[in-house]
Amino acid sequence: MLTHADIRLLEFEDTHPRRTGLKNDAIIHRLGMSPARYYQRLDQLARQQAVMDRYPRLADRIGRVAKRRQEERAQLRRWL
Repeated sequence: MLTHADIRLLEFEDTHPRRTGLKNDAIIHRLGMSPARYYQRLDQLARQQAVMDRYPRLADRIGRVAKRRQEERAQLRRWL
């Protein structure tokens, strides 16, 4: 079950899809959390079935971005 705070976070992400400094400021001021915590929570939410049902495009986009970041980290580890 999604809380009001979860819905607010998902709707914020749906209207602010790009990562910018302005978005980080808005995360802090509108949602009252750090950008790092915001993205952690967003990744957690995107894996929930309720989010996939209610926000399918958003959940898919978040999943693609997370997968791309994971692949980038794996490539970096090969060079270490």
